[in-house]
Amino acid sequence: MKRHILQGLTIMLVCFLIGGSYIIYSIDEATSQLERAITVHQTRDSIEGLQRGIEKNQDVLQQQNIPHTNDLALLQIDISRLIETIENCFSCEYSKEIVAQLSQLQLSNKNYTDQLNNILNLPPDSLEYKSLISSTLQYGGELDFAAESFINNIGGQFASRSNTLYQDIIRVKHLIIFLVIVGPIAILMTTAYFLKSFTGSVETLVQASDVLKSGNLEYRIENKLKYEFKQLADSFNSMSQSLKLQQDELLATRKLYQTLFESAGDGIFILDLAEEREGLIVSANPAAAAMHDYQVEDLSGMNIADVSCDDECPERLQCALDGNWMHYVVERRKKSGQLFLAEVDVGLLDLSEEKYALVFSRDITQKKKEEARLQRANQMVLVGEMAAGLAHEIKNPLAGIKVTLEVLADELDLCGEDQDLFARVINETNRVEKLLKGLLNYARPPQLHYEWFDLNKLLDNSIQNMSIAGKTSSKEGVGFVKRFAVDLPQLEADSAQLQQVILNIFLNAIEAMPEGGEINVSTRRRDEESLEINITDMGKGIPEKVLANIFQPFMTTKSKGNGLGLAISKRIIEEHGGTIEANAPSCGGTEFAIVLPFQRHHREALL
Repeated sequence: MKRHILQGLTIMLVCFLIGGSYIIYSIDEATSQLERAITVHQTRDSIEGLQRGIEKNQDVLQQQNIPHTNDLALLQIDISRLIETIENCFSCEYSKEIVAQLSQLQLSNKNYTDQLNNILNLPPDSLEYKSLISSTLQYGGELDFAAESFINNIGGQFASRSNTLYQDIIRVKHLIIFLVIVGPIAILMTTAYFLKSFTGSVETLVQASDVLKSGNLEYRIENKLKYEFKQLADSFNSMSQSLKLQQDELLATRKLYQTLFESAGDGIFILDLAEEREGLIVSANPAAAAMHDYQVEDLSGMNIADVSCDDECPERLQCALDGNWMHYVVERRKKSGQLFLAEVDVGLLDLSEEKYALVFSRDITQKKKEEARLQRANQMVLVGEMAAGLAHEIKNPLAGIKVTLEVLADELDLCGEDQDLFARVINETNRVEKLLKGLLNYARPPQLHYEWFDLNKLLDNSIQNMSIAGKTSSKEGVGFVKRFAVDLPQLEADSAQLQQVILNIFLNAIEAMPEGGEINVSTRRRDEESLEINITDMGKGIPEKVLANIFQPFMTTKSKGNGLGLAISKRIIEEHGGTIEANAPSCGGTEFAIVLPFQRHHREALL
């Protein structure tokens, strides 16, 4: 493009230089011819003036008088002027005839002048004076004739040369007009041509830039541009293609990290570390929101202190800002205010201009439960070993002692006090035997025998069995309130083992209400795969410290209890793939919640 512009400008410049040179040459030539014409015209005027002076002198000489001094002086001036114009006129480009006439005129003029000078130097009365006047008259006649001939010859050529000069001037005028009109038009046309090529290409590139700016990286310049614009178009298309590839890679990477961020099982927070926004939650993944019972949108804009019970939160964020990674366990708060333990990792997320804290949170409530289960499993192993050892070491001697005491009590004639003593020993022996049997049941629970049965009917039978004990165990008696779900499907479980659990809880509830009261028993369908049993008494309740360990072996609040009933119940429920929990309602008493799967395969899936 630059080469073509330079070529066009060079051609235009050459044309203008040639035209200008020609105009200057034509004007100079016309000026020269005009100057020659002026010189010829001056020569003609001088000759005509000389003719008048000669005629006047001739008249004076013919009267044999001496010309007046002033007339001679004027004649001398005319002669000098004529000589000057004749010398100038020799440079005029005329024919040889005119040049010869000019030479003859110059010679005659010299002879005439010399004769006049001689006359002025002679006395009027001398003989030579008259002869000189006669010759002077003759020279004057020749000079006058030569002047007249020159004027006649020059007149025709002067008109022709004037016409030629006029035509030359008209031609130069037309040329100047042509250049003045055509030159700008040529410049405008050339400029328009280059502007059209230039602006069209630039407009195409600008339009492509606007499309690219709008985010459409698939746009390509299809127009076939020329010159350097073709290179620009090719570079633009290559740049768009490269940007498209980079955008696709960036989107793929972003999608990958977004998927990892959103599908991560751990809760992830991104916190602002700016001084005025320290701890502000910039982003949180769904796992973090679900962990705290919030929506993702609700967490954005909150402060981490709103969901954390950690008083050292600012210090930990400052430590993260220093580039240190930390691992700790802290209490977190759900939307309802419920607290739970969370395992937290905090580190620095440095994005050059901005610095953020990257927080990974894991709810370890289930982990703690699993640890508790593992601890109970270890305890069961220990209890099993102890039970096996006790059964082996104590069972047979204890049976012998019991039989011996019973025989002695029957055969000996004992007083009342001794009989009471023997009876107390036998009762304690039975208690030890019962404890030993409970240990064996806890350590080695019997194999479950699954069957389909109606849970509501099982609970109803258990309530009927316990009603008599409930009426006689307290002053006011204990009654049962039933709220059974009518749409409850049949349950696949070991009915005998499950009834043992229910009866154990009923007995504990009756013993917890010595003044009487009610036991509320309800069932409900929890979801498509499980049901829930709730048993609530109106007793004095269980202390919070004891409630946390109520299912541990040997944990009891009764003076004569062995602490194995609830531990065995929990073991049976867990063998069924369910859960059992004890809670302290705000209205008092104790609530047991049992969750069981409807079918056996649901239990196996959970295990």
